[in-house]
Formats: sequence, structure tokens, C-alpha cells
Amino acid sequence: MFGRLGRRRSESSGERPSERAETTTAIDDLLDLLRMIEAAAGAVYGRHGLPQRPGHYRRSADSHAWEPLGDALSPAEKWALIDAAPKGGRWRYAAHETLGAHSDIAAVRQASALLAACQGLRKRLADRAIISPQDLADSIRLGQAWRRLVEDGGQGAPAAAPLHFLPPDEG
Repeated sequence: MFGRLGRRRSESSGERPSERAETTTAIDDLLDLLRMIEAAAGAVYGRHGLPQRPGHYRRSADSHAWEPLGDALSPAEKWALIDAAPKGGRWRYAAHETLGAHSDIAAVRQASALLAACQGLRKRLADRAIISPQDLADSIRLGQAWRRLVEDGGQGAPAAAPLHFLPPDEG
């Protein structure tokens, strides 16, 4: 399945249309899985008040709400916005996948790590780079982490309620 991913071959090197179709289908399947993982991580973000939409955000030190910088801004415009911020204002800027990286909530940190891993794999697929053994190991770990996130419901393991022993006549 992964043997052909990312390899570049031209028509002259003998790539058959069926091989191209298999590669395209495999990449589409991987992108679908990445979207599912990102949706689960985004849901965790949403439950904890973080934005669910990819992009770049900013937040002032006295606010808990992240403001989107806007998709229409060029990188130069984003840097100009950062430079224009008041020096004492203590604005914080972050990409969507890193918003939850320093959260006190384990599920939010895990969602952030999943989003970052998805972003990395998506870039490798877009660059059509050859899939390495490390990429494969990362993909397996990503699947395991996604499974834990979904099984925990993104809430983390619930704390066990303390046991209370009552006399038989009070039960």
C-alpha cells in the first residue's frame, strides 16, 4: 500500500495508468483519514473553547479568546500585523495546531499533537516525498493516539469516584 506513495515516475519511465490510479486512491484514502483525525482533534478544541478551524490566530494577554488573523492575509501582511501590535500589549500568535500545546488539559495537548502530526504528514504527501520508515512509524503512532482520543471521548480518563462503604441497612 505504501510502496508507491510519493515516488515520482514519468510516463517515459514506464508508469502505467493503473499504478497512477492506485497511488491517487491510496493518497486520497490517507487524506480522508487525516481529515477524520483532524475533525476529532478539532472537536476536543471546540469542547474546551478553542477555535476548530485551521489558520493563524492571535490573542491578547488579557483575553482567553483567539481571534483569527484571516486567510486572505499574505505572510508579509501577517508579519506587519505582528510588528504593529503595541509593544506592551503582549499579544500571542499561534497556528491552529499549536493553540492547545501548552494547555493544562491533557486531551487538549493530545489534540494539538495530533493536529501537528497531521499537518506534517499532509505536507509530506503534498511534496510527494518518498515515505520513509519513520513516516510509517509516525503514522502508526498517530493512529494509536487518535484511537485513544476517540475512546476517551477527548475528555481524558475520568477520575474514579471514591468508594463509600455503607452498613447493610443503609444501602
